[in-house]
Amino acid sequence: MNYCDLLFNTHEEALENIALVDTEVNRRLTYRELQQKVVQLAEFFRSKGYKAGDIILSHLYNGNEAAIVHLAIQYMGGVTCLVDPLFRVHEMDYYITDSGSKCVITYLDPLELRELTKSSAEIMNVEEIEEILWGSRQDEANYKVDYHQFDESDLALLLYTSGSTSQPKAVMLCAGSYQVFLRKNDEGMYRYAPTDRILCFVPFSHGFGSISILIPSLAYKAATVFMRSFHPVKVAEVIGSEGITHMFGVPTHYQQLLRFEALHPQLKRLKAAFCAAAPLNYDTTVAWHETIGIYLDEGYGMTETCTLITTRMNRLPDPPGDVGVTTKSILQVEIVNDDKEVVRDGVIGEFRVKGPGTMLGYLNKPEDTAERLQDGWVYTGDLGYRKPDGSFVICGRKTDFINCAGLKISPVEIEAVLNSFAGVVDSAAVGIKNDLYGEVVKAFVLLKPEEKPTERELIKFCSDKLASFKVPKSITFVEEFPRNNLGKIDKKALKAMEETATA
Repeated sequence: MNYCDLLFNTHEEALENIALVDTEVNRRLTYRELQQKVVQLAEFFRSKGYKAGDIILSHLYNGNEAAIVHLAIQYMGGVTCLVDPLFRVHEMDYYITDSGSKCVITYLDPLELRELTKSSAEIMNVEEIEEILWGSRQDEANYKVDYHQFDESDLALLLYTSGSTSQPKAVMLCAGSYQVFLRKNDEGMYRYAPTDRILCFVPFSHGFGSISILIPSLAYKAATVFMRSFHPVKVAEVIGSEGITHMFGVPTHYQQLLRFEALHPQLKRLKAAFCAAAPLNYDTTVAWHETIGIYLDEGYGMTETCTLITTRMNRLPDPPGDVGVTTKSILQVEIVNDDKEVVRDGVIGEFRVKGPGTMLGYLNKPEDTAERLQDGWVYTGDLGYRKPDGSFVICGRKTDFINCAGLKISPVEIEAVLNSFAGVVDSAAVGIKNDLYGEVVKAFVLLKPEEKPTERELIKFCSDKLASFKVPKSITFVEEFPRNNLGKIDKKALKAMEETATA
């Protein structure tokens, strides 16, 4: 069992299909060429003395090299540790040390990084990898295919959580999780044709890119088309030039694409578009369907469950927050109260998930693992409810809920109301400390350029639709939201900004 099964189980007639496209340098690889490059790089790793079980950290931007490095590590039986390329030199020591990596492949200056890390890991600049793959050191000889066979439960991949409430934690995923994801994809998402082209501008360092996009793309001999980052105009250009059929993104990506009417003709060429990783407001789904002519499909998942938990396909959410159904033949999903008792449909509780392919635990963090994994269940920390038809509705994170005088308030509910106001692009509700109530609601709002509603107008709008204790006590208008590399709004940064302003 190996991630590389997806690549090397390619029939002769499909070997000339395009497998990867790197739009940054206009380089494309067929499945035959990708096989050659992966074997070549894996043999290089072996020649350096790396062996099965060794952890190799990849700190690379989206592109062919990121995919080849990951596949080559898997080929020789290593454990791939994927780290966000936005992390700078002074941030990297934590990830190198915490993961126990024996080798680090990065675009950063190895000498500068070596001075800041206590680890003895070999630090290799990506230019050395590029020289092997594309330069004078490349060797196009046909190596004998001889890749490592993992046991299903062997550690194969480390993906770091965002660390919004503590230090980032490395989620340990086993080799069997790759095939489990493919089964979830087949039951709940897309089965590609070899002519399909899947656009990947979400980070490959996140499960969205390295699992949700690349695994089914390789399995169906389609092509993954990499962009280093998101830019609306460039996305539209690539859709046209590369014949993109499927696109994956987070809510802010789709909101930005909808703003530019000139881009809509290119977007209408898509077969499908998928959104995940952050709450999607209802108006965006409706606008996308009405403007582009296809539904904006949505998924709910987390790194700890090897991404996918539920999907809503080919329909609008009903109500807002509806994230669809789970793959019942693979996962069990339940909503439970604080006593871990399953609640009836319509009652808000915590999502818990059980099934194959979920995480082994957090690397070197037994207490955090014990909190997250209990009796075979992954307790997600997400709150929501089950509808009678079996679909699920997300209401927010347990840690995001606002506690006003003992009353729990869902930020998602407030944000849904704010986002329904005609002039609002996006919003975020947080709890701000208050001597009398413990916390009160504070909202941050991004407006359409031509709209100028006042704070008072928006508060009045909310008061007509929400109970008084849920209505924001104040609203700050922002020109843009602080976001992480995946596009999620950084509410921790918003709270810090508010605390600084009121200090």
